[in-house]
Amino acid sequence: MATYKEQQENRKSYVLLKDCEVLGTFGNLKKICEFMEGEDFYSYNTIIRKKDFPILYKGYKIFKVKHH
Repeated sequence: MATYKEQQENRKSYVLLKDCEVLGTFGNLKKICEFMEGEDFYSYNTIIRKKDFPILYKGYKIFKVKHH
């Protein structure tokens, strides 16, 4: 079992930007899709298949960053 310190070292967050303006930070991709509901954006099933970061779509960018 991993210790708390080891869990925190491996933790990642997702940052959502639009035109270089931060819209929010999220712990998982599902929360980003819920936040963008009603906007022209990828569905959750599409976005989880993306392996390369940053994910770019119509002015939006999603970066995967180390949690501090």
